[in-house]
Amino acid sequence: MTDLVEAVAEGLAREALESGERRLLLVSCEDRLGALAKVARVYRRVAGEGVSALYSNVWVGEEVLGSRRLSSQIPRDVRLTSLDFDRSEEAMGGTWDILLTDFSVQMRANDIGRLVETVRGGGLVVMAIPPVEEWLRTLTDFQRRLASPPYRESDVRAEFKKRLLKTVKSAEGARFVDLESGDVTGAPRVVQRRERQPPQVDDPLMSLALTPEQVRVVEAIDRLSRAPNKSALLVVANRGRGKSAALGLGIAHLMGRRGVRGVAVTAPAVAGVQTLFRFVSRGLEALGIRGRAVVKDGRTIAVTAKGRSAFYLTPMSLVDSNVKVKVVDEAAGIPTHLLFKVLGSSRLAIFSSTIHGYEGAGRGFSQRFMARLGAASGVVERVEMRTPIRYPEGDPVERWLYDFLLLDAEPGDPPEGASPEAGEYVKVDLSASDEGFLKKFYGIYVLAHYRNRPNDLATLLDAPHHSARALLIEGEPVVSVQICEEGRLTRRYIEGILKRTENPPGHMIPSRLLAHYGHKGFPKLWGWRIVRIATHPALQRRGLGTRVLQEIVREARAAGVDWVGAGFGASEDLLRFWVRAGFLPVHISPQRNPVSGEYSVFVVLPLSRQAEDMLREIVGEFKRRLIDSLHDVYFDLSPRVGRMLLSPRWGEARPRLRFSQKLRLKDYLTGYNTYEMASDAVWEIARAYFLSPPDERPLTEEEEVALLARTLQGRGWGMVAGLLKVKKVVEVMDILRGAVKKLVMLYGEKEIAEV
Repeated sequence: MTDLVEAVAEGLAREALESGERRLLLVSCEDRLGALAKVARVYRRVAGEGVSALYSNVWVGEEVLGSRRLSSQIPRDVRLTSLDFDRSEEAMGGTWDILLTDFSVQMRANDIGRLVETVRGGGLVVMAIPPVEEWLRTLTDFQRRLASPPYRESDVRAEFKKRLLKTVKSAEGARFVDLESGDVTGAPRVVQRRERQPPQVDDPLMSLALTPEQVRVVEAIDRLSRAPNKSALLVVANRGRGKSAALGLGIAHLMGRRGVRGVAVTAPAVAGVQTLFRFVSRGLEALGIRGRAVVKDGRTIAVTAKGRSAFYLTPMSLVDSNVKVKVVDEAAGIPTHLLFKVLGSSRLAIFSSTIHGYEGAGRGFSQRFMARLGAASGVVERVEMRTPIRYPEGDPVERWLYDFLLLDAEPGDPPEGASPEAGEYVKVDLSASDEGFLKKFYGIYVLAHYRNRPNDLATLLDAPHHSARALLIEGEPVVSVQICEEGRLTRRYIEGILKRTENPPGHMIPSRLLAHYGHKGFPKLWGWRIVRIATHPALQRRGLGTRVLQEIVREARAAGVDWVGAGFGASEDLLRFWVRAGFLPVHISPQRNPVSGEYSVFVVLPLSRQAEDMLREIVGEFKRRLIDSLHDVYFDLSPRVGRMLLSPRWGEARPRLRFSQKLRLKDYLTGYNTYEMASDAVWEIARAYFLSPPDERPLTEEEEVALLARTLQGRGWGMVAGLLKVKKVVEVMDILRGAVKKLVMLYGEKEIAEV
């Protein structure tokens, strides 16, 4: 039977080398390392010398599992690199002839998305799995993490594995070999080889470009750097088009030829800019300039040369930097409001994003961001890169990868006249859905959310505590929802979380409330956390999301669920959506997310009497903690976000003023004393008001913002004036004094208010 692997591998190797395209082989057998070694030997025999191979598996003991045995069974002149799945990100930017993987112990969608794209044209992607039935019955390490209590490992589904088998069997340029049955699935793909001609340029730096589009990017950077006004460049590309390399060459051009002394670079993670920095160094070298890489924790964080430097900053730090040239790689992973702050604080802003790739929703980002960029002042250019670097256009393995991981999933055409009343709310069984529906359902996530990773798809398909809902209009999904069951934890897990000895997967809201508030009763309740709720981009702001939220609450209440909740980055618009729907803020993170720049917030809507009683205590403690921390930990929290976090009425609170405070407050209200003389009394009143706002709130939004920012956060008058967009500080003083008068009347201190 092993001769079958050799025969199929030889056919695929010849197809790949003759066409210049890649080919895919999935082998199901007991001796997986033996099969992988056989394929490597066959490819070496067909291709000749100079073959490179990347082998990836889990790390066990002191090696990547099976790497020593594999190395001993392949020709010595095959350059073998072994890489732990946990370090798959390090393969990005590298190129090999063969990828060899064993998915018996671990199989993560993110790893597949990264590793497959490292294989050059003419190469093979080879994956080995145990006998099919055995593989579908056993769990990978990733799947085990999906067994969230009270669910067990036996409840975890195998839909993602089935999807791998299904898509490989139906893909062009792919073969599935089942050594147990002797079956081979797949047919030859014969295409004429297309040779790519490198750009004809008479320039040492430009000669490093492999496609005309990379040259266009460098030329655009040069052109915009010489523009008289502010300028911006947006570079969009599918994965594997060499955009990071092009950005690196462009930065080297600015440093080496235009005398730019500093270029600040960011991305969602420093690992994402390693290729960029490598090409900064190569570009400088091509110009005869020796650059020095600055390395920290194994990652390049800067390249310096002749007093000039390109250096990495976190997204938040980039916003505050006074460097005039700023580069954002994988901009789709960074919130738009931060990108526009980058644009406003730079002379030349360069943004790049992957349209389709494991990074996520680059196409939707490109559409939204470019539309807003067009309205910005200054010169704006866009370059789209289409030509793959490692393999020819139309490569069948790339097509398979996109289909398998839904990287280019898109929503359907929006139904005309879509309204909340016309929609049908349904529970979706994704395992029984056809591919067309699945792509439309998932495509809404891709275009509506900035970050979607392939692991999200695998979780949705396999996790027993995750399920999907949708709003259909004329049979088409227009709102997509992912729900995660949480809670119902036993005493063992509750005590373990408190002692920090247990960390059950899932259960984000119960775990956080238990760890931060010590409430042992809440984790026992049954809750639904809404992981995602996304509306078709063409149908947003029509009430469709609100309709679905109402249906989820109705369904949960009927099922006996105790609470429904959600977690998200606390932007003003998003928080307003949830608070208006009656959800109560119960937690805010102590630090901003370093990428999004937002604080993370959890909100909960109680459905049972038990949950309501528990949340009364939790919300009260949350509000006290937040108010008492606004001057310190949350000094930089947006006051508009802060007032919404504190808006729910939950309990009673009244100010307690000492006699001396009343006297000073009286003088402040009459104008005899300044605010500073009575600030402690105003603080007591403001604290009571935000702890328990009345149903009919006497203060306007602007008055609440002024009161929270000046009194509870301690911001200066000038800062508050900027928040309220008023020109004179005295206007802020008048607004605040008027607000305090209203609150004195509210709490019945008439003798003060009437003086």
